[in-house]
Amino acid sequence: MSSQIEEIKARVDIVDLISEYIRLKPAGPNNWKALCPFHNEKSPSFMVSKDKQIWHCFGCSEGGDIFTFVQKIEGIEFPEALRLLAQKAGVQLVAENPKLSSQRNRLLDLCELAAYFWHKTLLESHQGQKARDYLRKRQINERTIIDFKIGYALDSWDHLIDFLKGRGFSDQEIFLAGLSVKKERGQDFYDRFRDRLMFPINDLHGNPIGFSGRTLKTEEIGGKYINTPQTLIYNKSLVIFNLDRAKAEIKKENQVIVVEGQMDVVSAVQAGTGNVIATSGTAFTPDQIKILKRYSNNLAICFDMDLAGESAAKRGIDLALNEEMNVKVITLPVGKDPDECIKANPSLWFEAIKKAQSIMEYYFQKTFSQLDLNSPEGKKEAAKILLPLIFRLQNKIEQTHWLQKLSEAVKVPERILLESLPKNRIKNQLSAASQPQNLPVRDRNVMLYEQILAIALKYPENLSDLIDNLAPEVITDTDLNSLYKNLIIYYTESINNDSNRFVYQDFHNKIKAAGLGILADRLILLGERDFFNFDLDAIRSEMVKTIAFTKRNYLNLLLKEIERKINDAEKSGQKDEVKKLVEEFNEIVIKLNTLD
Repeated sequence: MSSQIEEIKARVDIVDLISEYIRLKPAGPNNWKALCPFHNEKSPSFMVSKDKQIWHCFGCSEGGDIFTFVQKIEGIEFPEALRLLAQKAGVQLVAENPKLSSQRNRLLDLCELAAYFWHKTLLESHQGQKARDYLRKRQINERTIIDFKIGYALDSWDHLIDFLKGRGFSDQEIFLAGLSVKKERGQDFYDRFRDRLMFPINDLHGNPIGFSGRTLKTEEIGGKYINTPQTLIYNKSLVIFNLDRAKAEIKKENQVIVVEGQMDVVSAVQAGTGNVIATSGTAFTPDQIKILKRYSNNLAICFDMDLAGESAAKRGIDLALNEEMNVKVITLPVGKDPDECIKANPSLWFEAIKKAQSIMEYYFQKTFSQLDLNSPEGKKEAAKILLPLIFRLQNKIEQTHWLQKLSEAVKVPERILLESLPKNRIKNQLSAASQPQNLPVRDRNVMLYEQILAIALKYPENLSDLIDNLAPEVITDTDLNSLYKNLIIYYTESINNDSNRFVYQDFHNKIKAAGLGILADRLILLGERDFFNFDLDAIRSEMVKTIAFTKRNYLNLLLKEIERKINDAEKSGQKDEVKKLVEEFNEIVIKLNTLD
């Protein structure tokens, strides 16, 4: 197993992997930085080292390698992360290993097989002709059908179940994947999807984890679309249709286009719009907004502009504004949705994207077009609609800009407008999710210890001077003290072995068993973050100053402790103890003076 893990690490570059999830910016020759995906922050404290193949956030203290990153950001356990990264690396895992046969992995295999089965049924079966005719009528070509792996579920109660059971899956597993329904009476199951066009819903890596089925019946008792229910692998509040294909184009264009349904996405992609995703007819969740923000801060929404569509758009817009995203609205010149607009004329769709309005421009224009701003009633209604929207904006400059616009439009002073809105209503517009997390306050001395060790690990040519000038007991933090002692031992052994060289990976392997590997990774990234562009003379000067400052702090702490002991000894009449402590006090004062 360890050999397979190392092979995967050798094949999957951590910068390429993390770039699939968040936008990284260069921070030196071999380092990258970003806003941390695991906590809210305004300035980047998330660092990635290309040569060390590690990551760490200096804000929330999370860190590790490619496996820990995938586990953390996907919310999965190690076996699933191993499987995912093995697929990415092209490494064939040993199937017999019990760690790889988790229930989650079984469900992933099952959904992949179901997607293949339905896709093959659509393309090759006689019964799939009606579905092929429907897609042809909707002007969806074969290349697009293959790219999206669109499938067809026959009008049968057990077609899929029989196929999957013939491949070794049980009734219970098929049910847990959301592909079957249990009969009200008895223990039997039947296919959930029947006579439906099937759209696989993939995770970020292109693995099918759920399905959306569109009915092909002219009269359907249930809804036009039915989706896989919540399962172990399909969390509808985290999944976004087509994001696995669109994420690279979203980063390239620095914009994500949001539409309502799967057919809108399929038509848009076929027309050449690669950065488009769908909400599958529901409002965005806060988690989905945070996921999209990893790839771009710019959101362009194009929902059906009927009441229901506008309501769903409104909820998504509110969440995006709370995350300080730049939100635009795409207004279609023809058709009720992107699919109809593209079929009428693709150039109209592209023109609509270019002409997308900022959300506030859209709200202002829509509101003013429906009201008489010369009447008191119209002014009052405009303020009632727009003021809460203005105060939903998180940026104070934007708030001020739009407040001025409203004031000019209704010819009412800003002060009066503000007074007309209850203070508690303004307060309620601010989402708790947008407030920064309370991160632990770092001890100043600990930060100094970390800086010293970070420099030593990043620039090991300074190790000799460090060891000669800083005794281990000066570093009072337990873990950092242990790391420093191990560093001294490793360096001394290398001198005795005449190698006289510090190899970080070798040192890391030696301290991993003691549980110090993650700490060392964090510190070397700290060194690379703060000192990557320092020359050797500047580094040496920084090391000398930091050592002196650390020793001074340590000696001052000793003086305070001795003062306390002297007071206690004087109160209890221990004259000899007082004399001894005073001598210690004076010795430390002399040491302090030598540091000045």
